[in-house]
Amino acid sequence: MSVEEGEDFTVLPNFLNDNSSLKKKKDLYRLPEWMSSFAKRFDSGQIQTETTIPINQLDYLDEDLRSILINDLSIQHLFPVQCQVIPYLIEQNRSHSPIPPSDICVSSPTGSGKTLTYVIPLVQCIRQRVIRAIRIVILLPVQDLAEQVYHVVNQIGNKLQLKTALLAGQHSFEDEQKVLVKQQLNGSKGIIFDIASYLKQKHVCFKDWTSSIDIVVCTPGRLVEHISRTPGFSLTHLRYLVIDEADRIIDEFKQDWLNILDNAVGLSSQIKNDFQPYMLSQSSSNRKTYQKLLFSATLTHNPEILQQLNLFHPVLFSSLSSSSIAMPSTLRENFVVCSITYKPLIVAYLIQNQLHSERIMIFVHSKKDVDRLSSLLRLILPDDIKVSHISRNLPSNKIQTRLNMFQNGQIQIIVCSDVLA
Repeated sequence: MSVEEGEDFTVLPNFLNDNSSLKKKKDLYRLPEWMSSFAKRFDSGQIQTETTIPINQLDYLDEDLRSILINDLSIQHLFPVQCQVIPYLIEQNRSHSPIPPSDICVSSPTGSGKTLTYVIPLVQCIRQRVIRAIRIVILLPVQDLAEQVYHVVNQIGNKLQLKTALLAGQHSFEDEQKVLVKQQLNGSKGIIFDIASYLKQKHVCFKDWTSSIDIVVCTPGRLVEHISRTPGFSLTHLRYLVIDEADRIIDEFKQDWLNILDNAVGLSSQIKNDFQPYMLSQSSSNRKTYQKLLFSATLTHNPEILQQLNLFHPVLFSSLSSSSIAMPSTLRENFVVCSITYKPLIVAYLIQNQLHSERIMIFVHSKKDVDRLSSLLRLILPDDIKVSHISRNLPSNKIQTRLNMFQNGQIQIIVCSDVLA
C-alpha cells in the first residue's frame, strides 16, 4: 500500500520498540556550548622566559609562597597553563560573590605542569583558615600517582602550616585513621533530665572528633572507605575537589563515589545545578557547595559523562596543541629498526658507544622484560656502570630509594616498565 503525496494520514508511535524513545533521547546529547565555543585557549609549549613574568614579580601570589617556589622548588617562571589557571582561581577566591564559583576543566598535555596548576592557588586560598578541617580533596586513579602528588602538596603545604594526608593504601587503614582525626576531651555538657543521668555523666568527659588534616590526596575507593568507616571523618568544610587524570577516574570508577562525597558534604546533587536567585540572600559562608576542578591530558568530550559530574557553569581551559604530551624542546628522538632478538644487544651497544650520558632510563613492556634486560645489562656492561630496576612488585619505599639514587648519580641505568612509568 502506498501513500500519495499530500494525503492525510495519522502516524502512530512505534509501541513495539521500547528503546526508540531512549535512543531518540540519547541523540539529543551534544557537545556543551562552553566546551565547543567559549574555551580559554593557551599554548602548552615551553616557557618563553623573555615574555613570561618571573615568579618574584607575580603580585597575585603571596610573598612567602613565591619564596617557596623559587628557593625550594627552583621555579623561576610559570608554565603557560599555570599562567592561565592560577590567577583565575585566586581571583575567584577573592571575589565574595554569593553565587557559587564556576567549576573548571583543564585539558593540557602530560608534562605541562598540571599538578602545580592547582596546588599553588588552592594552598594560597585556604591558608588563612582558622579551624583545621578538610578543605581540599585531590583524587587520583592509582596509588603511584597519588603518592607523587602528595609529595608535591606536602612540600609546599608544610611551609604554610597546612597538613596533608595520603589515603591510597600505602599504610594500613587504621594508621590512616589515626592521621586523619583525633579526639578532643571536653567537660560534661548537655541538658540533665534526671538525677540518674546526672550521676552517670558527672565524672564523664565527652569526646569530640576534630580533623588533623587540611588537604587529602587519595584514590576514589579509599575516600569512600574512610567516609563510611572512619568516625569523625568530616567533609562539611570541603571547598575544592580536584579530579586529576579525570578521564581515567571516569573510565575506571563508577560515579557512586561522587554521590557519596556529596552526601558527606551535606550537598544534594541538585542544589548547585538548580541555583535559584533567592539563594543570593544567603551568606556565602553558609553554603554547602564546593568547586570541582578537572584536569586531564585527554579530557572527555562525552556530554553524558560530563553531565554525570554535575558541573556548575563550567569553564574550559584548553591547550592549542592536539598532542596529549608536552615534549621538552631539548629532547632528541631517534629509533633503530631491528629484529626483536637483537634489541637487548643493541641497547647495550648504544649505552657503551653512543649514549654518553651519566643517567639513562629504559622503559620496557612488562615486569618480565624488566628482569631480563636489567640482568643482561649487568652481565654485559662494565662493573663501574651501576644498573638497577623498578617494578610494581617492589614496595613504594624501595622504588623511591632507587629513584633517589638514580637522581643523585649512584645508579647510572634504571630499567622500568611502561605501566610503572
